This record gives sequence, structure tokens and C-alpha cells, in this order.
Amino acid sequence: MSKTIEIFTDSSRFSNELELQIKHIACSRCTVIIYDASHPDSQEMMETKAAKYGVTVLPAVTLDGHVIPLDQLNKESIPTLVQKLLQKEN
Repeated sequence: MSKTIEIFTDSSRFSNELELQIKHIACSRCTVIIYDASHPDSQEMMETKAAKYGVTVLPAVTLDGHVIPLDQLNKESIPTLVQKLLQKEN
């Protein structure tokens, strides 16, 4: 089953690491969309999506429109957390 993973980033070291780890563990059918605050051409779309999901802190990750709490990203290893969420959604 395909999932949509959206990553809201600010190009910080943690954001870049998060992006790479999520891309690495995402299934081949998953869609990974990156919104980067440092790229003006995607700023409007990022702001729209962030407002829709209630994202106020970067980096942030959503899975099928559900925000993964940042404290979970900090407590668990990112690959473990995202794999749990992907399995839970299947």
C-alpha cells in the first residue's frame, strides 16, 4: 500500500539527515515530498501545507496527512519510528 510522506525542512543538518533516512526506508510505492523553507519557489506551497497540518516547527514529517510529533522524532531513531508508522498504517 502506497503512502505519502511529506517532509518540511529548513536545510539544517538534522533536517537533511531526516530527509535521507526517510527516503532510504520509504517503500518503493511511497511518495516522498520535500518542502524546503530555504527554497523560495516552494515557499507558498510549504506554507499552505504547513497551515493545513498545523506544522509550526521545522523539521516536521507527515504520513498520509498526519503529523509525526517532533518529540517522537527526537526520542526514537528516525528509521524505527517511521517504519512503525508505515506498518501501523498498512
